[in-house]
Amino acid sequence: MKIDFLGCSGGIEGSAPAGRSPSDYARSTCYRINDTVLIDAGTGAARMSMSEMVRIEHILLTHAHLDHIACLPLMIDTIAGLRKTPTLAWGLPGVLKVLRDHILNDAVWPDFTTIPSAEHPFLTLNDYPTDGPLRVEGLEVHTMTADHGIPACGLLVRHGGLSVAFSGDTGPDEQFWSAAAAVPDLHAVAIECSYPNREAELARLSKHMHVDEVVRHARLLPPHVALIIVHRKPGREREILAQISTAVTDRRVEFPVSGDSLTLPF
Repeated sequence: MKIDFLGCSGGIEGSAPAGRSPSDYARSTCYRINDTVLIDAGTGAARMSMSEMVRIEHILLTHAHLDHIACLPLMIDTIAGLRKTPTLAWGLPGVLKVLRDHILNDAVWPDFTTIPSAEHPFLTLNDYPTDGPLRVEGLEVHTMTADHGIPACGLLVRHGGLSVAFSGDTGPDEQFWSAAAAVPDLHAVAIECSYPNREAELARLSKHMHVDEVVRHARLLPPHVALIIVHRKPGREREILAQISTAVTDRRVEFPVSGDSLTLPF
């Protein structure tokens, strides 16, 4: 499974590693799986060329906050008419309702679910299955719980005999971690860690994770399961990296920046 972290920052600015341009580094959440599937469509989607956008068959949404959907309408507009079939977006009913009511409403943005016609649109909005996994592009996708104060979910993605759990944006969610720990072929968890420990109260109020919560919950996972730390808020990246690197020594930990790629298994 190849994961391109087109965007994995918790914002649109940040402290770039040496040799990386801040404008290239800080893009919001958008992960590309095996070239044809996106998880979320934040500003990281703007990294793709037009031909790369045309190849995207499915967009798997975790929730409708702007840093996770900002480029969805822009991307569909960019490739309008270049595909023979619609791009398929998937989400919880509450997430799709936000898109219909507040984004694709012909006021904020054209409704590409009815353009050029309702019978042959550029985009379709689809509910995640409730009676089993979603199967797309050779992937098996299960929704997982998330606690973010709005309709939101995590995702478990299985391909080639291994699974990766993506938390999406969430506060501490015991059900997510228990479910992840019970997955027999779990290889990694891509977990948001928005704040360092000094901002634990802000994490609590905004229903995000801070370092100590990530460390505490990671102990529930078998030691062979890697952590992929994403959604680090701008200006906190190095502090979060230092705190987690000190506290988590029993497993592999990755700290991708926007533009990085990982191929699993490690």
